[in-house]
Amino acid sequence: METDAGDAGAVQQADAASEVGDAGQDAGDAAAALPPPQPYDFAVTCTANPCVTRIAASGGGHTCAVLQDGTVRCWGANVSGQLGTGASDAGPASEYEATPRRVVGVSNATSVAAAGRGSSGSSCVVSATGEVACFGSNVWGQLGRASAPSNEAQPEPVVIDALRAKSVTLAGKFALALGTDDRLWSWGTNDAFQLARQPSVPPAGPSSPPARADTISSSVRACAGTGRNGFVVGDTGDLLSWGGGTAEQLGRVSSLRQDPLPARVALSGVSSVTAGATHACALTPGSVHCWGGTNEHGQLGTGVRAQEMLPARVALPKDVYPVAVAAGGDGACAIAATGELYCWGANGAGQLGIETRQDQPNPTRIEGLTEQVVGVAVMDDAVCALLRGGSVACWGDNLLGQLGRGSRDGDIHLEAAPVVFQ
Repeated sequence: METDAGDAGAVQQADAASEVGDAGQDAGDAAAALPPPQPYDFAVTCTANPCVTRIAASGGGHTCAVLQDGTVRCWGANVSGQLGTGASDAGPASEYEATPRRVVGVSNATSVAAAGRGSSGSSCVVSATGEVACFGSNVWGQLGRASAPSNEAQPEPVVIDALRAKSVTLAGKFALALGTDDRLWSWGTNDAFQLARQPSVPPAGPSSPPARADTISSSVRACAGTGRNGFVVGDTGDLLSWGGGTAEQLGRVSSLRQDPLPARVALSGVSSVTAGATHACALTPGSVHCWGGTNEHGQLGTGVRAQEMLPARVALPKDVYPVAVAAGGDGACAIAATGELYCWGANGAGQLGIETRQDQPNPTRIEGLTEQVVGVAVMDDAVCALLRGGSVACWGDNLLGQLGRGSRDGDIHLEAAPVVFQ
């Protein structure tokens, strides 16, 4: 298994597929799909104070939240300064933060991204003007700096001058961004052609600075990546994949171990895509499809643990109409049109919220959430949900303080509890 794959899944209201009535998906699922409900309202009502509007988390156990006032709070692992507090590697007290801390120098954020494990954790914030600022580990060049990658932590946000973006996706060893020009941008390591650049020159050097992903000429509306693969959703709802790996992450048949050119995955009507450690999932009208990885933890949600190199439909209950999906680590979660949350896959830390710590290949409804879910972030060992009123509730492992409860411990927390903001 490739442990350098980084991005934990996060889906927020503005990024998820509210256009649930869009036509088109593969013929095999069309007959089984539920009739589309009214478009799901992902808006946060802000009855909570402070009010969170977006969340994102890394597989390695740090979470960031955008507040209504445009500031950002992060908590959990901070070994590489990925919380953006301006302090890291200053002793045990700074390696973990169980209470959300404000990211320094950020005041007009609209979205946030997080990825990485251990000393490779990093985060990026997108502002209302399209400015992108990143912080944390730069070991793979994932901060988008023109200089060579460095093992030195970068605990304060640094702006990427060459880029203006609508959103950013961190994928561990590299990053993808939806530019304000509706084109895909990429940076970081390119050892498996994951940057979607012209392959005339073999991957060389430790990293590449931000530039357009020039193998994709059309505009895109969503993107995701594992550590060695990339995915985009085009304006027509087509899903493309590229890159390399050993866990069948492409979602299509390829004769190349590392496929440098984006090619279509056999799904249509795709509105969003998300990736975990070595698996990926896509949302189509009325269904979720996942593929890749060994599926030993049931992270594909198909009800069995068989490996799938092509998209396989997640075995959600027949009366559940999914409107958003987020993958992370060896699991995934889907938001239903009712506002309920269903999760599947790894459960060794109680991240599925059930008493048994056995992994679950079937989607499990998360109990105890007091409001409708409008966003979700999946970590290796924990899950956080953004609720309608603007509060955040988390459950699972808390060894790194990733539940945001004000203290960290080695216990397993099966019940969702609110993140404590100061």
